[in-house]
Amino acid sequence: MDFNGMLSKTRDLAGSASDTVGTLLDDFNAALPAMRALGFTVEDIQIAMGLLPEVNAKLVAAAANIDVNALDEMIRKRSQQKTLIAVLQALQTAYNLRDQLGDFGLKGVVVDVTLGLPPRVGIGFVKTVGIASSFAPAA
Repeated sequence: MDFNGMLSKTRDLAGSASDTVGTLLDDFNAALPAMRALGFTVEDIQIAMGLLPEVNAKLVAAAANIDVNALDEMIRKRSQQKTLIAVLQALQTAYNLRDQLGDFGLKGVVVDVTLGLPPRVGIGFVKTVGIASSFAPAA
C-alpha cells in the first residue's frame, strides 16, 4: 500500500473514532443529571487529540453522600444509558471493596471517566477533606 492509501485509511479510522467518541460524549452528557443527583460535580475535563481522540472527565463527591443501595434502582431505571451504567456499576464495586478494606479516613470519591476507544471508568477515594467538603450538599 502506498503512502496516500495509508493516509486515507488513517483518516477513515480517525473519522470513525471521532464519531464513536461523539456518541460516547452524548451518552456522558445524558448521564450528568443522574450523577449530579448523586452529589457529583464535574471537577475537570481534558481533551486529547491523536490518532484516536479521547475525552477525560473527573467527577467528585463526598464519599459519605453516595447511597450504594440506591444505585441498583438507578441502574434498573436507566438501563439504556451505557456510560451511566458503567459508572454506577464501578461505584458499586469500589464501595464494596472499600468496605472490605476498612476505614482509612477517605472522605471523597472521584470518578475518572475516559471517553475513547476503549472507554474506561476509574473510581478513587481521597482523604482530602477539602474535596469532600466542598462538594457536600448544603444542609
